[in-house]
Amino acid sequence: MTDSRDSQQALEYFSRALRLSFLFLKVLVGALLLYYVVFSGFFTVKQDEVAVILRWGRIVGVGEGRVLRPGFHWSFPEPIDKLIRIPIKRVKSLELKEFWSPDLDKKNLSPPPFLVPYLHGYCVTGDSNLIHTRWHVEYRITDPLLYLLSIEEEESLITGIVSNAIIETIGSYSVDKALRTHLEKISQQVRRKAQRKFDALGSGISLVAVYLDRSVPPLQVAQAFNEVIRAEQIKSSRINEAKSYRNRVINTAKGEASKIIAEANTYKSEVVNESRADAEYIQKLTSRFKEGSKELNTYLSYFYQERIEAILSNLEGKFILQRPVSEGKNELRIILGKEKRWEGVK
Repeated sequence: MTDSRDSQQALEYFSRALRLSFLFLKVLVGALLLYYVVFSGFFTVKQDEVAVILRWGRIVGVGEGRVLRPGFHWSFPEPIDKLIRIPIKRVKSLELKEFWSPDLDKKNLSPPPFLVPYLHGYCVTGDSNLIHTRWHVEYRITDPLLYLLSIEEEESLITGIVSNAIIETIGSYSVDKALRTHLEKISQQVRRKAQRKFDALGSGISLVAVYLDRSVPPLQVAQAFNEVIRAEQIKSSRINEAKSYRNRVINTAKGEASKIIAEANTYKSEVVNESRADAEYIQKLTSRFKEGSKELNTYLSYFYQERIEAILSNLEGKFILQRPVSEGKNELRIILGKEKRWEGVK
């Protein structure tokens, strides 16, 4: 009787313990579930990115509220919500080697007899020549919603669009321009064409820069292209030398011309000043003596003779026959070792 009573009490204690254990387990599971739902949903959006929450595959929010800006946010844990981070301020880069030949990266390699399309990438120029080009593309995401809704394979899309723009652009330039003279212009044109296609697709991608890293002819004809380049360099050097010589000759001629003009101006000033002084002297004579008087005519005759001798000083054996005076007779006078008698007149 006592044993059965003890067994019954033991069963009751065991049953109570089980109930308490199950209750504790329920509370623990509920607490863990509550912690998982509430606290694991907190996340931080960094300064160089935004975030979008997908709830059962659909974007959460309305309007601008669908894009979560930098800061603290909360969402339900997976699989209810899915957090997608989009780096809108980060500039991504991509190398395009679709038009490049791997043989160009090897040293001392003899060129193959011909190009294999699936092994050697190349572009066709506007004058039907082949060249190899290697490109560097930089881009960033400017519209996260358009990017999220439109883009699946990011690098494949960028590679395809930029490659099409490269083919169109290279095909409009000659081989000389595509290899040397218009590299920057070609890069800018490729970027503009590719960006128009990205905008038309509503991709939310903006090209930051497109660089033509290298542009070289095929190895089979590289030597011929190098010889042409050397010939053009020699031509350019000779033209520059000729231009330099022309500039030196022109500058020398301009300097001599300036010197001659300056000397002529100086001589002109001297002649003008002397003529003014002579005019003043004649005015003094005419004010001192009567017009037509013998004294005035004598002074003027000496003055005229002095001036004629100065003008004709480089001639030898000169005879000066002056105009007849009032009597109407001409006379020839030869004066040797004379002095300027009119210098004392004031």
